[in-house]
Amino acid sequence: MNTEEFTVIAGDQQLRCTLAVPEASLVGDHSGLLLNISATAQLALYDGTQNHPTHPFLRAGHYVLSFDLPNHGERMDAHGESLLGMGRAIMAGDDPFAQFVLDGRAAIDACLERVGSKGKIAGYGVSRAGYCLLRLAAADPRVGAVAGLSPVTDWGIPEEFTQTCPRTHTWPLLIDHWIDQLADRAIYLSVGSQDDVVGTEACVRFAMQLFVEQRRALPQDTLLSQLHVVDSPGHSPSLTSRLQATQFLLDFCNRV
Repeated sequence: MNTEEFTVIAGDQQLRCTLAVPEASLVGDHSGLLLNISATAQLALYDGTQNHPTHPFLRAGHYVLSFDLPNHGERMDAHGESLLGMGRAIMAGDDPFAQFVLDGRAAIDACLERVGSKGKIAGYGVSRAGYCLLRLAAADPRVGAVAGLSPVTDWGIPEEFTQTCPRTHTWPLLIDHWIDQLADRAIYLSVGSQDDVVGTEACVRFAMQLFVEQRRALPQDTLLSQLHVVDSPGHSPSLTSRLQATQFLLDFCNRV
């Protein structure tokens, strides 16, 4: 896999990005950009348990971009790592999700400047990364599609997060607040029928509210988004879900 690394300024932070580049013979006007986000860029691009969309997108002539989430990998700071660190950051007034939006916009700007891509832009993420990409899509209309697998939709549910950020402080983070901005995006949601980590009911509730808003805002019979409640156990997207989400985004990016 051919990759390039570059650094951007996102707000007051430096962000190291990794861009996977398709073979030159596959690049054309159709070539789009996938933000494949996991805890770290290393996982998203190279870990066989996490990188399911990377190679299919490269084979289709699309670029794949990744970078570490705030408070993950090399971006761990004084607040700590992972969801515990994110929760502490919220309580200290350093919103990691708002930072991710700055990260994504700066990274997309830099990618488009580097490769001149005129294709579509999509995002793929599991759990916390799914939430982050929904926030980015709500803020940046260039991101036309998002696949969120077992996505966090209500930060008052994940116990690891609420250990450092009490539920009383999570209401402003509810993804439902951004439904209006997501009404014209293609959203693929998949969640296990017994996912107690992010809450199956919370994901379904968000999806149904999104569908209502899309039906109101879009031309009649326009169907952009999908919800899949699947039988994978707990908080673990199945291989089938990961591959179906990948195909959903490929169909979006390949559609003329």
